[in-house]
Amino acid sequence: MPRHRCKGWLHITIQNTIPALVRIRLNHDIPHPHYTDISIPEHVQNLIYECRRQTPGQIWDRILAENEGRTVEYTERQVYALWQHINEEVWWLDDDQVKSARMVLEAAQGKEVELIDVTMEKGIDVIAFALKDSVDEFGGEMAELAMDSTWKTNAAQYELYALVGEANGQALVMGFVCTVMTDGSAAKGAKERMLTETLRWFKKHCPNVRFTLTDKDWSEINALCSPYTLRTVFPNAKHQICYWHAIKYIEERLAENKPLAAYDPRKAHTVFKFIDPTWAPGVTRGDIKEYLDGRDVELDGNEQGGIRKRLTAQREVSNV
Repeated sequence: MPRHRCKGWLHITIQNTIPALVRIRLNHDIPHPHYTDISIPEHVQNLIYECRRQTPGQIWDRILAENEGRTVEYTERQVYALWQHINEEVWWLDDDQVKSARMVLEAAQGKEVELIDVTMEKGIDVIAFALKDSVDEFGGEMAELAMDSTWKTNAAQYELYALVGEANGQALVMGFVCTVMTDGSAAKGAKERMLTETLRWFKKHCPNVRFTLTDKDWSEINALCSPYTLRTVFPNAKHQICYWHAIKYIEERLAENKPLAAYDPRKAHTVFKFIDPTWAPGVTRGDIKEYLDGRDVELDGNEQGGIRKRLTAQREVSNV
């Protein structure tokens, strides 16, 4: 209801002699408009029922188009609520939400989804499935595959993992995994093994994945690219952590007031040739004879300058 200056007054009078007696007087000089009925008209309810297999957004667009720009008193949220109620018969197949979800997926098996057979270990429950159209049409061309998760997605405390690929520069959902630790009896690594089995299914249908992406979840990282799964799941894929998590982790580490970990520049040089084998943090700042200390660059350098001679020689050679 619109608001305006109605020049209204609310008077409340209480007498000290009779405190239980209260006089209330309300008056409006300019009346307010009557309340508007915002319920969904019957003909629109019939339209929503007829279009119940469409999305709420598509139904709302049709309603606006049929009204030719005229304002309607009901909202898109009301349309969505009615659409959801009408479609309950499709997805609410049992009062147990997990059992209901399994029944919905089993009914769509082979038509809209592909259920992924995952070994059920003690103490963990899993529902894994792929979206059939996405996998069939784009799986063979998929070069990037990302995995992300959320938790406490429902009252049963299931975690939801989403697998998202890239197609023509746009994100494309490939499948989902719902899982929960049931009673605390799951063996160590159960979640990682479950994710690995799921990824092997996607590897079979997306054989050309060259890049994988996760956040800083070790179960996801290990399932995608640990030494035990990389060679069998995505042998040619380069793994990346999402930019936000990478920056967050770097900021946290830089903010910590901890001593540097043991660092041997010679070992680093064998892996990355561009690293100077004579440089180490806190060791070579200034005159090498003054600051070079073997205890800073190798765990067993018990003597002062334990490897000074060798590193000095390497530096002299590198400077030639």
